Amino acid sequence: MANYNTTVDSPKSPEEAFDYLSDFTTAGEWDANTVSSELVKGDAKEVGAEYRVVTRFGGREMTLTYRTVELDRPRKVVLESGNSSTKITDTMSFEPTASGTRVTYDANVAPRGLAKLLDPVLTLIFKRVGDNAAKGLREALGADSDK
Repeated sequence: MANYNTTVDSPKSPEEAFDYLSDFTTAGEWDANTVSSELVKGDAKEVGAEYRVVTRFGGREMTLTYRTVELDRPRKVVLESGNSSTKITDTMSFEPTASGTRVTYDANVAPRGLAKLLDPVLTLIFKRVGDNAAKGLREALGADSDK
C-alpha cells in the first residue's frame, strides 16, 4: 500500500481549516495534481457528499468519485475513492495549537488484484504526488513554507 502523510501547522482556526479542506471542491486550489473537483451529490457539510475529481497521476488524467465517509467537525474528515484496481482513503485530522491548527493529512492507495504487483512503482509515484500536494496545502493554509 502506498501511503503519504504530512503535517501542516496553520495559523487558521480548526474550524476554518476543517471547513476549507472538508469541502473537497477546494482540492484544485491546493493540490497541483488535481485538474478539477466538483460536488456532484449531497451537501459538502454532510457524510455521503460525492465529488467528481479529475487528477493527474503517473503522467495521465483520471476521473475519480470521492465520497465523504466520516465527518467530525472540526476534528476529522475521511474521504474514499477508488476503482477496480485501487482503493483510496484520505484522512484529515485537525488539532488545535496555541497558534492555530495542526493539520495531519494521511493518504493511502491500496492496490487490488493484479495492481498489487505495481505497488513498489505506485509508492514512488505517490511520494512525488504527495510532495506536490503538501506544498500547495501549506500555501493554502497560510503555513510557514520552511516547515
